[in-house]
Amino acid sequence: MSLKTIDEVKRIERQAEELERDYEEKLQKMKQETKETIAEMEEKVESELEAFKKKESATKDEKLQALKTSYQEQLEKDLNHLETNFTDKSDQLINAVIEEVMRKYGNS
Repeated sequence: MSLKTIDEVKRIERQAEELERDYEEKLQKMKQETKETIAEMEEKVESELEAFKKKESATKDEKLQALKTSYQEQLEKDLNHLETNFTDKSDQLINAVIEEVMRKYGNS
């Protein structure tokens, strides 16, 4: 082989080594960027999930409060109705007792 051919082979080997180093550097850089992107996405998902949970919890609390209020109103309405019925029935019972006493004993 001539000296010129040996120099050319060495030059080609150096270029191949440089290409291999460049490839490895780019590969490592891509891996790192991928890890960072995944970490950012995971962080974003966690943040959005937390926001979703808070929103759903607030919605649930609002619905629960509305149900409690509705239940309390219905309970008060039912109690008022029962009290009214009790008063009416009590008055009817008193009137019935008075009528019975009057019937049995008269006006004396």
